Amino acid sequence: MERSFEEEIKINKYKLEDECEKQASTYLYWATKNADAKSALNEADDALKLIVSGRDLSTRNNWNESWGKQTENSIKAVVESNNQVLMAKKNLADYQREVNTLSAAVSAFEHRRDELKNLTGLLIGGFYSAPNGGKREGANEAAQREERTKLNKKKKKD
Repeated sequence: MERSFEEEIKINKYKLEDECEKQASTYLYWATKNADAKSALNEADDALKLIVSGRDLSTRNNWNESWGKQTENSIKAVVESNNQVLMAKKNLADYQREVNTLSAAVSAFEHRRDELKNLTGLLIGGFYSAPNGGKREGANEAAQREERTKLNKKKKKD
C-alpha cells in the first residue's frame, strides 16, 4: 500500500491526541524515504560519471574521422549525445525530482509538528470552548445554521 503524504499531512483538530501520537512515526517514515532517495540519487550520479568517463575514453580511442577534427569540444559533443549518457542523465533527473519532493514532504511534517503545538495550546487555553462552557461554534457550523434558518423562513412564507 502506497502512503500519501498529502493525506498524512492533514490534521484533525478534534483528535489532537491521536495526531500528536502518530506525528513522530509519520515524520520518521518520510524522513527515511527522503534519505533512501538521496542515496539512490548519489548512486545515479556515480553511474552517470562512470558512463561518461567510459564513453569519453572509448570515443578518444575510436575516433571516427567523419566526426571532424578531434578536439575536446567535439569529444564532449559525441559523449553527451550518446544514448547511455542521455538515459543516465534522465535517471539522475528523476531521482533529483523525487528527492526534492520528499524534502518538501519532510519540511511539511516539521510545519505540521509546529501546527500541532499551536492547536494544542489553543485547546489548553480554552479557545475552542464557549463562554458558557459549551463547545464553541466554528465558522462552518455558523454558516450552516444561518443557511438552515433562511431555508426554514422561506418554507414558512410558502
